[in-house]
Amino acid sequence: METIYFSPMLLGACLILAIAISATFLWFTTRPIPAPLFWMIGAWSLVIGVLMFAGFVVTRSPVLNVIGNLLQLVGEAVLVLGVFRFIGRPVPYWIIPVSVLIVGGMNIHYWMFQGNSDLLMVVYSLVAGLLPLQAVYLLLLIKDEPAIRSGRILVGFCLALYSVVTFTRAWFAWDAFASGQSYTQPYESFSYLLPYNLGIPAMVTAFIGMTLMTMQRVLATSSSNFVRAENNAQRFARLLHISSAGIAVIRDGRISDSNEQLEALLGIGRDELLEREFALYFKKSARAKLNAAISLANGDLIDIDVKRPDGGILNTELRVLPLTDESGDFIVELRDISHRRTLEDELKRLATVDPLTGVFNRRSFDGLFSRALQLARRQERPMCLAIFDLDHFKETNDKYGHLAGDEALKVFSQYCAKQARGTDVFARIGGEEFALLMPDTDLDGALSILRRVLDGVATLQIKHNGLRFGIGASAGVARYQTGDSMVSLMKRADEALYKSKDEGRNRISVAETE
Repeated sequence: METIYFSPMLLGACLILAIAISATFLWFTTRPIPAPLFWMIGAWSLVIGVLMFAGFVVTRSPVLNVIGNLLQLVGEAVLVLGVFRFIGRPVPYWIIPVSVLIVGGMNIHYWMFQGNSDLLMVVYSLVAGLLPLQAVYLLLLIKDEPAIRSGRILVGFCLALYSVVTFTRAWFAWDAFASGQSYTQPYESFSYLLPYNLGIPAMVTAFIGMTLMTMQRVLATSSSNFVRAENNAQRFARLLHISSAGIAVIRDGRISDSNEQLEALLGIGRDELLEREFALYFKKSARAKLNAAISLANGDLIDIDVKRPDGGILNTELRVLPLTDESGDFIVELRDISHRRTLEDELKRLATVDPLTGVFNRRSFDGLFSRALQLARRQERPMCLAIFDLDHFKETNDKYGHLAGDEALKVFSQYCAKQARGTDVFARIGGEEFALLMPDTDLDGALSILRRVLDGVATLQIKHNGLRFGIGASAGVARYQTGDSMVSLMKRADEALYKSKDEGRNRISVAETE
């Protein structure tokens, strides 16, 4: 008879051990999801508690009885805390010390004062039954994270069933206590064995639900990451093809990706470009220069000649940057600057350089401006014009002298000319007034360039006859609109510049659209 009563306890212990082993593997395979760690600790606490209670059955040691009961209670509490952690709600850690104090105190009182075992069972069952109810409310009522809904409902239902079984055990124990029934050993008590027959199966099913919830979240996260990666790839492809420059992604010296502009520049179709050695499209005399640029990958602009399949030579401007810090791939930007080379030759012939600063003068600027405007109109390309003015330049002249002022103009001009891209035109158009024409550049790109320029100007130090002083600049920028002429675009940029001055200088203002 005793063997028949004891077998549910043995089966229950084996089931709890199975939960503990499964929870361990679940935690190991789903890190860094935090909840499985709670479930693993809770399950092993239950296993140790059951083993210690089995030791109590053999030895009748009160210490094993108290510790075994408390470890089982703590295990149940930690399993519930794992549910809170999984859902992302504040974890009520307080339930562990409160439960231990109540049940532990009652258990110790039982052994010290020969208390009633049925009353002890009532207290233990009430505390154990209340523990999962806190999680059941959240599991069955919350509506966030639909991907884990089925697993959440299964866990909530099984924990609710476990609470019902435990409260039923409390009722039977209370009935035995109230009616004064004679003492029976726990392993011979119907109220004690009830959880082993019904409660532990409910707990096993609840753990299956916990595993289901975890895997549903892993799958949902993987799906979300896949969608995010796909979106990033699409975004990268969109950016690659929207650029006005030829773009190539270089891997191990070969072209792994490219845009349509690169195909047009080289005169080669995409299928033929991919996986071809990038250096083959440059003159042999320029390949060392190309390899050095790829090796440095610091974003510096270099002029380099491309050799087209038709035998033509294309003057280009090249910039190389690492695609990411870890991949080892490089992104190469290639711009056709043949028109710039032609214009430079013409400007040299016309002596169009400002004698003081060495940058383009107003005549040069007007000619380049006119050509760029025609191109923007004909090909509907974006273009922006910025006008700079040195802040408080008159005070600089008055305080340090005109030669110092001239030095300031030269330093400012040389710095801005270096910051301008190969397709940009930087010119001195007045005394302390300068212009930067940015073809193939939208307003966001122009503002990025201007902020970099003004930030750099603010760090410049002018040295003249032992004196050191800083300078500042204000800027106004206007983007080309359909119907704009040189006069209208210049006027709007100039109005934006005066707005910068009125608002305190050392800033950029954007011209209002018409």
